[in-house]
Amino acid sequence: MPIPRMIHFFGPDGAGKSTHVELLIRHIEQVEPNVRKCWLRSPHTFAFLLWRLFVRIGFYRVVRNPLGIEIKLPAVDRSGSLRCFWALAEFFSVLPLIIRIDFAMRRGRKFVAERYILDTVTTVAFFINDLNFLRSKIAKLLFLFIPKDTVFIFLDSDFKTVFKRRAHIYVDGYNQKGRAYGMIPKSAVEPQEFINFQRTAYKTLAKSFNAFSINTSEFSVEMTSRSILNYLQLSSKSPGKHDL
Repeated sequence: MPIPRMIHFFGPDGAGKSTHVELLIRHIEQVEPNVRKCWLRSPHTFAFLLWRLFVRIGFYRVVRNPLGIEIKLPAVDRSGSLRCFWALAEFFSVLPLIIRIDFAMRRGRKFVAERYILDTVTTVAFFINDLNFLRSKIAKLLFLFIPKDTVFIFLDSDFKTVFKRRAHIYVDGYNQKGRAYGMIPKSAVEPQEFINFQRTAYKTLAKSFNAFSINTSEFSVEMTSRSILNYLQLSSKSPGKHDL
């Protein structure tokens, strides 16, 4: 199958997107040197600054990760007007980034997206605590920026497997308790509430966009990579519907 302008990976944090994006790019570069990786996920620019401001003034809600660390999110889920405000802030923050990627594609660049518009929409939905955002006018407007020939790949994984992969115990050297989360701080461990929300949203989007879906908790990296390559080379399916 001809290499599309974009191959859009999506799925919960820890499902293996980074690994398989890198493997796929290495494979594609053998026949298409003009391919690049892109990474796009909210909160973006202005929305990120608002998040920090809201936390500073005490306007936040708290979720906890499996290590007991509190993660403060802007309390923009308290009313319809706040949810709309946050969604618009995210839209206008991410739009320049999307336009820049779109411009590069029009000039012949091809992308493998580790995270892109589907991830932005899902994260906005989580911040405002509303899965119906996936069907909102703002979400549908963002979907219009996804190229028509995009191939969607949904990598799923249950929370137990995600945590097992990402959380490591270090015998010595890191800190007294010896617990770290890969090479990032404990505060960066995703709450189970967030992973569960992501999985629900991504399963809905996978159906809507006719994504190739694989549960990476059931297969090795090699088997998953081979399945992705086979799909890209042999499938004649329509890439996606771009609507919900």
